[in-house]
Amino acid sequence: MPADRSLIVIGKITRPHGIRGELCVQYYAESYDYFDKNQVLLKIGKIPPKACVIKTYKEQGNMLILKIEGINSRTDAESYRNYELVITEQSLTDADLQALNEQEETETAPYLHQIIGCTAFVGNTPLGIIDEISFPAGQEIWFIHHEEQEILFPAVSNFIERYDLENNAVYLCPPPGLLEIYLEQPDKEKTVKRQPGTQTKNASQKDKVSIPQPPSRS
Repeated sequence: MPADRSLIVIGKITRPHGIRGELCVQYYAESYDYFDKNQVLLKIGKIPPKACVIKTYKEQGNMLILKIEGINSRTDAESYRNYELVITEQSLTDADLQALNEQEETETAPYLHQIIGCTAFVGNTPLGIIDEISFPAGQEIWFIHHEEQEILFPAVSNFIERYDLENNAVYLCPPPGLLEIYLEQPDKEKTVKRQPGTQTKNASQKDKVSIPQPPSRS
């Protein structure tokens, strides 16, 4: 494939589905035409993308279930975990091209693949890398990797200050109490001495804050 062809991420394989080689995919595009026209490539890391043939696809909840030619068992499917589904920019349908153009004209609605890999900031302080996006119960959740922790951040417009995609940065204004649940609790566990007959305060005893529950990531 020529090096000057831009690739657009339209989905990401998250895990195997069943025992016959089917795959669960987070799908970002508007159209499924790419499957019927055999325009989808598989890519991971810096390895050159490879062509694939999508045999079947179906929606299941918030996920898409794919059957790719040559992947016939759960063991085969495991080796494709975290692969991205990509297409060339020239393959974009009119609907997806229009969506891409609209998103380039406004900072408020970037493609999901543009957000993954960005550094999340609160003010001028880096919080961590956005390494995954999921949709449990239809709500967009960003997984932000902070040191040894993973912060589940609800991607609500009120909590997002601005996007700086040129510099791979997203600036957040999180609701009160959200980050403290993830960042302060380990220190408290280290410093609070437990007395006989008492209990240390845990997250469930804090002031209640509406935060997402992590989806199953089997």
